[in-house]
Amino acid sequence: MIRKATTADIPEIMKVVKRVVKAMNEQGSYQWDHTYPLAADYQKDVNRNELYLYEVEEGIRAVCTISSRGHKEYNEIAWTAHDQSFTLKRLAVDPTARGKGIANQFFAYAEQLAKQTGVPLLNTDTFLENQYAQQLFKRNAFQFVQTRKETVEAPELVYFEKVIEPKE
Repeated sequence: MIRKATTADIPEIMKVVKRVVKAMNEQGSYQWDHTYPLAADYQKDVNRNELYLYEVEEGIRAVCTISSRGHKEYNEIAWTAHDQSFTLKRLAVDPTARGKGIANQFFAYAEQLAKQTGVPLLNTDTFLENQYAQQLFKRNAFQFVQTRKETVEAPELVYFEKVIEPKE
């Protein structure tokens, strides 16, 4: 079941995130590490009422931020529209719960939330090396927008969007 997260959930969320970081690194993706994401990032999401988790009787199995705020570079990305969108951030599914469609449920939940609130666009990004995330976005009907690199040293990011209700 998907529900909004609370501050009390953060310790268990961070256990899931630690397992996700280990799995990502083993798959060759170093987008996350011991410096990101932190409990403070998730606390900000809770404070903004934007953090959701997937929970079963056994506990929290996944977490995702559905935010009305994009990242700082989002104004420079060639989105279909720049007015209003939900950005999916920090999606983490416990490796022990993968393959059960949990990430897909978060995407469907975000789309339903967007329809209910009149938000026409979902967007997200990932590191170019994170092929797993890119395939997940494509499976959920997100369209490639562009790649971008802020500095020579910075990793290349890949941006995706899903139009919910096309503008007329």
